[in-house]
Amino acid sequence: MEAQYLKENLGCLTQCLKEVVEKHPHDPIEFIAFWLKKYIENEKYKAKQAEEARQLEKEKELEAIEQERRMRRIEEARRLAEEEAERFKAEQERKAREAASASKLPIVEEKDEPAGEPAPEDDTPGDLSGDIKEEEGVKDEEGKDEEVKDDEAEGESNEQDGEKAEAEEGEIGSPEETSGTTEDS
Repeated sequence: MEAQYLKENLGCLTQCLKEVVEKHPHDPIEFIAFWLKKYIENEKYKAKQAEEARQLEKEKELEAIEQERRMRRIEEARRLAEEEAERFKAEQERKAREAASASKLPIVEEKDEPAGEPAPEDDTPGDLSGDIKEEEGVKDEEGKDEEVKDDEAEGESNEQDGEKAEAEEGEIGSPEETSGTTEDS
């Protein structure tokens, strides 16, 4: 155990003594003192170099990790920009399609119904009276004659109702006309 301690801690003395034998200094004790002092400085320098090398290696690893993170952020930013551009393009296309489909719709013009003709009846599912009239018309031909007469009577009554409504509107007048007449009186 003592031999190992001497090898680990005083192993440099054998090298120092070899140099003393080779160089034959005038003062061997002083030579050994300076040699040991220089040896300690060299050992500290080697330890410092090893520590710096380890630190440099750690920094390189951290830089590589940071570079990878930067590349991922750049890639993600590029991907997000592409997705945003695709969304914007899709939105523009959708708006263009909506605008195109809106412009393709036919223009509907309202036409006045002639006063002499009765308004067409809507055959809606809830309107059963039209279905009943049609069934009666199919049953017998005499019913058709009666149905035509009923339709003509309805048309005449609709015309009379329309004329009465127009006459009443003419007598009453619009709100502007009535308000103007009351103020003048």
